[in-house]
This record gives sequence, C-alpha cells and structure tokens, in this order.
Amino acid sequence: MDTMKTAVLVLPGVLDLSLGISLNVMTTANRLRKVAGLEPLFEFSLVGTGRRRELSGAGMEVGLLGKLSDQSQPDLLVLPGANRVNRAELGPWLDSSEVGRAGAWVREVVAGGAHLAASCVSTFALAQAGVLDGRTATTSWWLAPFFRERFPRVDLDMDRMVVSDGPVSTAGAALAHADLMLALVARWGSDELARNCARYLMLDHRVTQSRYAIPTHVARQSPLLQRADRWIQANIAEPVTLSMLADALHMTPRTLARHFSAAVGMSPIQYVQRLRVEYATLLLETGSEPLDAVAARVGYADASMLRRLLLRERGVTPGMMRPRRTRARTA
Repeated sequence: MDTMKTAVLVLPGVLDLSLGISLNVMTTANRLRKVAGLEPLFEFSLVGTGRRRELSGAGMEVGLLGKLSDQSQPDLLVLPGANRVNRAELGPWLDSSEVGRAGAWVREVVAGGAHLAASCVSTFALAQAGVLDGRTATTSWWLAPFFRERFPRVDLDMDRMVVSDGPVSTAGAALAHADLMLALVARWGSDELARNCARYLMLDHRVTQSRYAIPTHVARQSPLLQRADRWIQANIAEPVTLSMLADALHMTPRTLARHFSAAVGMSPIQYVQRLRVEYATLLLETGSEPLDAVAARVGYADASMLRRLLLRERGVTPGMMRPRRTRARTA
C-alpha cells in the first residue's frame, strides 16, 4: 500500500483526546513500518477552517494549522471529535461558519475520491455536509435521538463501535476514536499492523458500543420515554409485554413502538431487555447474590436467559462481572 496522504481536520473545540489518538496511532503505525523496512503508512498534516491556531475543548492551542484553500486532494480526511456534549451546545456549533466551511471542503474532497473518517460529534459535521445521506453511520450513543431527528436520511447503527460504508467510516464518542484509527490502519496497512499498534498503545479491541450506553440517559430526552422508563423500572421484576406497557401509557402498541424506534432506535421490548441487563450488571458488580436471585430481581425466571443476554449485550459471563473478592470466595 502506498503512503496515504492524510489531512486531520481540526474543528473548533476539537476533543483533545481524539486528536491525540489520531496522531499517536498514525505515528506508531509509521514507526512499526519503518522497523520493517517499509514506507510510512500515513503522511499527515493538521488543517483548520481559517484560524492558524484553534482552541481545543480543554482550552489548549492547536496549531499551526494549514488553510483549506492551500490543501491538495488528500487520500484520507480524519475528523477527530469535538467537545460538544448536548443539543444546546451542538446546534450552534453545527450552524457555525467554521463547520459550514468544513462541510464545503468535505464535499469537495469526497468528490475527488478521498476517504472520510469521523468520530463523536464530528459525525454530525459529515451528516450536515450531506455525505452520509443514504449511508449507514454511527455517533455518540447519547446523541443518537438528536442525530435521527436532524438527519433522517442517515441509517444510524448504534450497536457497532465503528461503521464503514463505502468511503466513509464513523465511530462513537471519545475513546471510540482509537477503534476508528485502528480500523483505518487495518484497512490500508494490515490486520497485523493494527494489532501491533494496539499492543504498543495498550488499546483493547472493541466491536460494540451498545454495552456502554445508559438506556435511561437516552430516555430522558423524550417525555414519553421518561414515563415509559419509570413504569418499566417500577415493574422490572415482573413480566412486561408491549401491550402492558402501551396500556400503562394509554397508547396503542403500534404508536408506542413507533415512538421508541424514532427516539432510541429499538423496540420497547428491546429497551426493557437493556434496562434489565443494566440492573443485573449493577447487582452482579456490587453484590454477592446467586445468579438465580439476580435473574428473578430483573424479571427472568430462568437464569440461563440472563446469562445469554449478558453475553450478547456485554460480551461477558456473570462470573466475570463479580467483584474480585466474591470470585475468590466462590473459586
């Protein structure tokens, strides 16, 4: 593979962690290739939307930054995340002139054949530029409702850590940028190079981000889902059906399912399962009750069902979630 001419686009409020990860992973990949007698995988530079220096989310100066107008066509454009954590902060950021100029350049380099990679709220910048329309992408898990509302033509996948669709790769928040950069190393270098980068930087391989999502936090963004969440939590140890939940909220099952799909991208019953997994995780990590008792407290008569859900949703067995002192007593 030839060296990838890579531009790292530094937007206002760039997330220090994401920017640092971008540079560290690319530098590590280049050094490992040099040891093997190969050319660097990345030739990278920092680019801004006008200012020669940009303030990061932590208030640090980043620069000197190249001007968009001076840039030649890159092979790869990387957008680290930005420190914007809610709708109130994200809306003005997306509507700013800086993000507008960035979007125009993104469209230009995509037309020229560049590959794109973005994480965290910078995925919103790609969507704002229109380059995600008709594609599958992901974003920060707690901002998924806002993303779906603002960009309905994007197919949002909130399960995978990194989503690649054609020339565009997206990832979730903060440390998900490490998974994104390792995916880029694997794509244009090799799987072995990506594994070695991960080992040198002590980065774990993570496939899903759903295990990190806090369902109740997402539900708070919708008054209806807040009511549903309170009812489910009050009845978490009982059998819960779609009809029961719809009756409690004075809605038809079909209308309720539509609201859940639009707000959190899952069915009401899937949401119930996520809440049960969340509660079971808390009980297993902080207590010593037998698995059968934990399963009963979250609404499962059969502990094997809970075991399967934990493995599917969290990628761990119940025993792996126990406090170390509990594992030692039961060993």
